[in-house]
Amino acid sequence: MKDKMKAWLVNYFKTMQLPTKRKKIHIQQVEHYLIKDKLKDPIRYQAENGYRYFVQIMNELTDEGIVSPVKKSPLNGRRPSLHSEWWLEKASFENQWSDMQVLAVSDELNLSKYRQHPEWQSDFEWQLIQSIYTLLKQKEQYSWVTREERSFQLFGEEKFLANVGATLLQRLQLSLDDLKARVYGEPFAFWPAPDADIRNAKTVLIVENQSFYHTCRLLMNSGKDISGIHPDLLIYGEGKKIEKSFNFLSDITNENDLTIYYVGDIDPEGWGIYVRLKDSYPDANIQLAMPIYEALLSKDLTNKTDTNQNENPTYLNRVLLEFEQLGRPDLAAKIQQLWEQKLRVPQEVLSLDTI
Repeated sequence: MKDKMKAWLVNYFKTMQLPTKRKKIHIQQVEHYLIKDKLKDPIRYQAENGYRYFVQIMNELTDEGIVSPVKKSPLNGRRPSLHSEWWLEKASFENQWSDMQVLAVSDELNLSKYRQHPEWQSDFEWQLIQSIYTLLKQKEQYSWVTREERSFQLFGEEKFLANVGATLLQRLQLSLDDLKARVYGEPFAFWPAPDADIRNAKTVLIVENQSFYHTCRLLMNSGKDISGIHPDLLIYGEGKKIEKSFNFLSDITNENDLTIYYVGDIDPEGWGIYVRLKDSYPDANIQLAMPIYEALLSKDLTNKTDTNQNENPTYLNRVLLEFEQLGRPDLAAKIQQLWEQKLRVPQEVLSLDTI
């Protein structure tokens, strides 16, 4: 009976072992598994001194390095006694890939992390690695493509590199650049000033709302400025979408000495978009379109803030500080007051009739 019990427990523990850390188990749960799930006969367990065998097995598995008692845990109150909590040691794995396999791809790939984590070594992962190795050997023959195109080419799944494949590249210490793949910016709507050279644009204006985008577009077409700003390029930010599509700017301009003005609604969401945009792209010269905000605040037309907006005071404080640093504490005070009164100024107060 003891040999069967030990075999059952060894298999049971194998199903629970973790590859990177040990796991705490309760002795009552382990004994319950033996009695209820395997023997299915509590009376037989008692009659054949099952508990005595159980204690012997736990001691043997301790000597074998599979389990160890949690010393500070209380005893179970039985004779012989066992600690109520135990450590199930982390699983030990042997290398599944031969030295010859690893050596065969070592001219292009670094598999040192797989050596450190043999639990990652599987036939499936090796197939993925071979696909990457084949591409790297012939890299000069390939063009730069999107991440999704390269993902489909290598693995037959266009979203693989954006999900599971990202972990694979990390293990191989590779980047998308190594695969000649890129995440291109999501396109946004934009409008150049008359006779402007988009590639060499110097001034960009990003507006949050579609209606104000069209107002600015018509002003640019007629050769007029937008409250004192003369953009070479106008971008429709489409609310929060600009936070993900901003990278597209690098596809249509040279990004040399660009000054990027942003204007959104004067409300918590508008400030949030601006602050997150600056934080996400710290190398870009993004700043508040001060003259347009001044025009918005001069209209003295407000409505209630949407209750679903994220009123993050950190965003407000960042904006207030920027207004003050630009020498407009008066506007900062107005913005603070609107925030406290839960009022907002939408961009739509500026139109062709009122701007």
